[in-house]
Amino acid sequence: MKAKTIGIGVMIASLLLSLSQTSVAREPPVAKLVQVEGQVEYTRNGRRWHPVRRTKYLFPGYRIKTGKDGSGKLINQKTGESQQLGSNSEIEILVGSITLISGNLTEPKSESVSIFQSLMNKFAKAQRYTTVRRSLNTSNSNVCDNKVRTIREVTLSPSHPDLVWRNACPEFSYRLIVDGNITEVSAQSTSEMIRYTLSDIEPGEYNYRVEVLDKDGTVYIPRKDSTFTWISGKEDKAVAATLDTLSDDVFMQTSFLEENGMYVAAMDAYRGYFQENPDDNDMRPLLIKSYNDLKLTNLKQSEARLYNAALEEDF
Repeated sequence: MKAKTIGIGVMIASLLLSLSQTSVAREPPVAKLVQVEGQVEYTRNGRRWHPVRRTKYLFPGYRIKTGKDGSGKLINQKTGESQQLGSNSEIEILVGSITLISGNLTEPKSESVSIFQSLMNKFAKAQRYTTVRRSLNTSNSNVCDNKVRTIREVTLSPSHPDLVWRNACPEFSYRLIVDGNITEVSAQSTSEMIRYTLSDIEPGEYNYRVEVLDKDGTVYIPRKDSTFTWISGKEDKAVAATLDTLSDDVFMQTSFLEENGMYVAAMDAYRGYFQENPDDNDMRPLLIKSYNDLKLTNLKQSEARLYNAALEEDF
């Protein structure tokens, strides 16, 4: 009986430890590293180090080290205070604080208004979409879902002219209807999503829907139309100018785009970031949420599996 009790206790302790580690990994970032110069690297698990080449959001459990020519500025996301990280230095990011392991880290000084609440809210919301849903009937796992939904409202522009929707099945084709004008979109068997580039559009608001067809005819028509707003060339240039000022910070860049309804452009910015930084798993929930916003459920699930697999690997 005693041995059995000890065994249960060990199992419960292991479970609690696992839950504790997972919750730490899912905390919002404590700080961000900007003005990166020279050799700067980070690790999430202490085993593999990765280079930092641009603004980097730092989560609990991260460690940062600089080489002889490396440096950067740390901005605390809660207080807005900044610290200079010198060369040949190493720091550890804890929940709510930054600890110097070796080298030089200046005292905090007032820098800017904190965006911690915005960060915390966005990461908390993004975490909702990281759960991997498993089919109850695995025999139907390859059956196509012909119900293609589109984001209800989205803003497009000459620089970001694409509508996107889920590729329902390799053999399905689509009918895009914009204010009554019909465009046939052929099947794209290997595409991870369907992208349709609009052209010759005047500024304004348009109703659109995507119908799904197979070889025998239409198999799905949405109950309601969605809308897109096309902004003028002048507005498009203003957006581009703002993005240029934020180009080193993917969180600020995508937040600006989403605030202006440009969800496809935000998704593309996230995708570009992860092409350059495939190991930045802690930022991945933001891409997962972006896919969710655009109703790209297959890509959302794929990224959620990557995210959870990386968490398991770390712990």
